[in-house]
Amino acid sequence: QVGLHFPRERWRDLERGIAAASRESGYAQAEAYIHRLLVAPLTRTQIEMLASHLTVGETYFFREQRSLDILEQEILPELLRARAQTEKRLRIWSAGCCSGEEPYSIAMLLDRLIPDFGKWNLTILATDINPQFLRKAAQGVYGEWSFRDTPGWLRERHFNRRKDGRFEIQPRIRRMVTYSYLNLAEDAYPSLVNGTNAMDVIFCRNVLMYFAEARAKQVVDKLHRSLVDGGWLITSPAETSNVQFSAFTAVEFPGAFLYRKMAPAEREPAAFVAPRLAFAPEV
Repeated sequence: QVGLHFPRERWRDLERGIAAASRESGYAQAEAYIHRLLVAPLTRTQIEMLASHLTVGETYFFREQRSLDILEQEILPELLRARAQTEKRLRIWSAGCCSGEEPYSIAMLLDRLIPDFGKWNLTILATDINPQFLRKAAQGVYGEWSFRDTPGWLRERHFNRRKDGRFEIQPRIRRMVTYSYLNLAEDAYPSLVNGTNAMDVIFCRNVLMYFAEARAKQVVDKLHRSLVDGGWLITSPAETSNVQFSAFTAVEFPGAFLYRKMAPAEREPAAFVAPRLAFAPEV
């Protein structure tokens, strides 16, 4: 129900997480807690408790810089040109957003790229199964460790230094992101109810690697349906797969593979690696 897969080499991580969750749930012995989990389907509260101890929270601003460079230099300019004369709408989803560094990085890119910001209908949806991550993300307060491998100007431009030495993201950037609970393994998406439909870009990085292969394929298929034709799925370099992403067209950029949902008539089913995308010149 949580979707996480623990191969033998990660059994110690599973044991530690279950033990911590059992203590927080008031059980003196982990065995009694495990028995309680097995006798009936998990409740939302139990799923959240497990997620808070079993999911990985390692992230920082502008992590895996290459995919963000492609977003800024290739994908967003194409989208902004195409929409500038029409609906001026842009929808981006950070699926598995952890403590918020990824969606805020995307918001900072958009803030830099769009001069007439107020004229656009921009959506940055950020979801996670771990409620503790979501609470930290919504607060928008970070320590030095979240800024490793980031330039100094990032903090100066988009954050306010607090008296305790940490950094609080500026309100205008924080307001760009909407945080929401979502279980990628079980919840319904795409859906108008939770706003996961008609996305232009979906980030799902360093999430699928923790799922069993069959479950990861189910998640990818649902993410594919959540995108508009021409939309992009951005994953971690460690998560490329010609099986899991067979519904997409793989597009090779220097230093990265990204996945694009093509309209049925435009797909090239026999090719895993598509030629480098050539964007039309601005007219």
